[in-house]
Amino acid sequence: MKKLLSLMLAIALLLSLAPASLAASDSLKVEIVKELTFQDYTGEMDAFTLLNQNAYPVNVTIQVYDQAAKANVQTLHVSLNPGDAPLPIKARVYKNLPRKGSINLYRYTITTPGGYKSEVFVAQKLMDYNQQGQPIYNQYHNVHLRNNTASSFGPQFREVTPGMTDLWYMFTALDLTVQGRQTYELVASNMYVIGEVYVDVYGDTVTISYRNYYDDQGGETRTRQEFLGLYNSYADVVLPTDVPVKSYVNPPTRFAFGMPFSIQYDLGGDTNVLMLVRNVVDYWRFPLPTDTEFSRFWANSPGNKAMRESMLSFMDPIFPALPPEGGK
Repeated sequence: MKKLLSLMLAIALLLSLAPASLAASDSLKVEIVKELTFQDYTGEMDAFTLLNQNAYPVNVTIQVYDQAAKANVQTLHVSLNPGDAPLPIKARVYKNLPRKGSINLYRYTITTPGGYKSEVFVAQKLMDYNQQGQPIYNQYHNVHLRNNTASSFGPQFREVTPGMTDLWYMFTALDLTVQGRQTYELVASNMYVIGEVYVDVYGDTVTISYRNYYDDQGGETRTRQEFLGLYNSYADVVLPTDVPVKSYVNPPTRFAFGMPFSIQYDLGGDTNVLMLVRNVVDYWRFPLPTDTEFSRFWANSPGNKAMRESMLSFMDPIFPALPPEGGK
């Protein structure tokens, strides 16, 4: 027993005398350029900067990986001294793309011998051609948006009743007298259209479902939470929480995606109802290695404004009518 204790004390002493650098990983600060344009497709542009946050020099390796070709296309080695200004890391057009609108994805893997590792994901897109017929490319940060909410298209609660919420939740006014399929955009982060919501009406039966674009093609949109609510009136709406917490229970609702329900028995025969879809998702702005991106959602485009106004026009009154002056 004494020999074991002596051995343990010796090991502890050796660990206490080891350099701090062996116990902790190197630290770098990476600042990403969100968007850049290659007016000259043979030139270079700053993709991101690296700052050494250690008290000692650090050697850094950057590998550029073509996610479509599944191959490294460039390897860079740089040295960073303590106190140096942030060092720009250059990007170039790594592949000539075939046509306007073509997209290819890349991953920068940043590592040091001291254990640091970070990844930066980007998309390069052929935007246009200049007067000389030379291609113009953009490079975008392929951001991974986590724990973002997604709603079906419609008016926003915060616009209809300011103060009800500061979140960007939308609701969809439904006319369930329309037989067949109704399709609405599924909008995430109030920025990107990531999928569609389907309302299928056959007689008295309604089934509501949704799909995330590209998931059946290898996309990586992850739905963390689902919420589907249907309400006879605006006053009945109870909003779910914004943050997915395992212990949190969403407001009670009898409705679920893919589960048929009856207009007569579950909605009291009301065919003019509000639908609230609020999913929580993780998604990439550019979801696949080539030629895919989520479209931007423009809430105030003429078409979207007209659709919202149409929904509001056939809804039941949002607020009860006021009694006439002098009335009870």
